[in-house]
Amino acid sequence: MLGFLSDYWKLQVRLIVNKMERKSLYFFIKSISTSNEAKAKMVKEMKLFEKELYFYNVIKRQIGIPDLRPWSATLITTLDEAMVFEDLNAMQYKTKNKFDRFDEAHTLQALSTLARFHASSIVYEERKSKKLSKKYCINEEFENYLNQGGYNISDQWFVQCMTGALQAVKKFSKYGKDKSLMNTVENKWKDIWHSGLKLSDFSPKRRCVICHRDLWNNNILFRYKELSENKLVPVDCLLVDFQAVRYQEPAGDVMLLLYCNLDPIYRETNMQLFLNYYYQELEHILSKHDIKISDIFSKDSFICSAEEQRLWGLIVSACLTPQFWLDETLTTQFFCDTEQFNQILSKDKGAFINKMIEENEDYKSTVLCIFEEIVERYCLN
Repeated sequence: MLGFLSDYWKLQVRLIVNKMERKSLYFFIKSISTSNEAKAKMVKEMKLFEKELYFYNVIKRQIGIPDLRPWSATLITTLDEAMVFEDLNAMQYKTKNKFDRFDEAHTLQALSTLARFHASSIVYEERKSKKLSKKYCINEEFENYLNQGGYNISDQWFVQCMTGALQAVKKFSKYGKDKSLMNTVENKWKDIWHSGLKLSDFSPKRRCVICHRDLWNNNILFRYKELSENKLVPVDCLLVDFQAVRYQEPAGDVMLLLYCNLDPIYRETNMQLFLNYYYQELEHILSKHDIKISDIFSKDSFICSAEEQRLWGLIVSACLTPQFWLDETLTTQFFCDTEQFNQILSKDKGAFINKMIEENEDYKSTVLCIFEEIVERYCLN
């Protein structure tokens, strides 16, 4: 199966329980790529496999709350350079079509799951602080495993995302022909992108949690209930792929989810609805564990944080969307070949973005909308 940075496999185990009973077990295997050297090299250099394995084996087990509904798949076991999970597809979970943006029902389910995930950090910290009789912070214990990953100003992947986006703005944006304006954009571009990354650093002024930081469509799976013959509604949601986790303000995850998966106009029209819903969900979960959300952060503080973290969500979306807004045929063509994968992600992402913009109108409108929001909100404002 096609995975962006890993190889994916499905495993079905058929058991003969007795003469009368047969049983099938279903598993999902995620491994370091054996078919693409560039993918394997990136995963190993950034220690993404080690990071995710440590998250599941150590951190998730510690922050897990037994009476809280799951927010991720269960890790069954590990192999050499591979992890074996329960197969969420066999449990009736599936991703949405990535070209079909989230509506209200999907967004609320995703935010509810995100609130459960974030609440796990808070409950764990509060309980441990009480036990130790002093303030405890997860980051102090696990900082080495909650690192920046690829979101580092000197990482070639991030540099290519930043420069590739600027090239597209200069060549295809409605602002590109205005030389004076583009001088302003170019002068501010690097600082704005670097400022976006700094927002993912630990903040002593606001409460932080372990954040997912990779909340694009394919890492969010939904389970559905049939309301009528042609209408399915999402009733649950789980997150996968915890290779980018870091300790930062929870609003960073919220804004990233909204930026990566919602139509921009719909997102802004309903922003307050979604921020209020997340806060209420988090408040409800914490209250069940005798924690007042006002002791963690006020609603005003969360709303303020969300506005600040908007830049983080926008920059990460600008990094991710140009490489996933492709159909499966193009994804296979560009990212399964070792040489092309390395060329696009580490050497010249700009050429790839330009090529796709020239050949695909939907791709052009989608990625330019993100890039131009950076220009409008942060370069010209």
